[in-house]
Amino acid sequence: MDITKDFGIRLQEIRKAKGLTQAQLAEMVDLEITTISRIENGSRFPQKENIEKFVEALDCNIKDLFDFDYIKNKDELRAYIDKKLDEASLNDLQFYIRVIDAHLETRK
Repeated sequence: MDITKDFGIRLQEIRKAKGLTQAQLAEMVDLEITTISRIENGSRFPQKENIEKFVEALDCNIKDLFDFDYIKNKDELRAYIDKKLDEASLNDLQFYIRVIDAHLETRK
């Protein structure tokens, strides 16, 4: 478990579910866009005071930012899938498409 990466993924999920861009969140918490990007891509963990700013700006509980296993709604699930697909190789993406197509065929 890599808490820095998991936190970044979770922050991105919540931000996207709230319909915010990185620029909008950066402005709300008084951070640079590059800082938000680094946090979301898992290369930087936020300081305590910035975690508190995220809670306020995103109107969520602190536990929501550390709830790495529970996906609450369709938008968060899509954000999680987008993040995973961005990290996948071409071969993995081709495999995922075959799996999805096969699954959809069984539902007909």
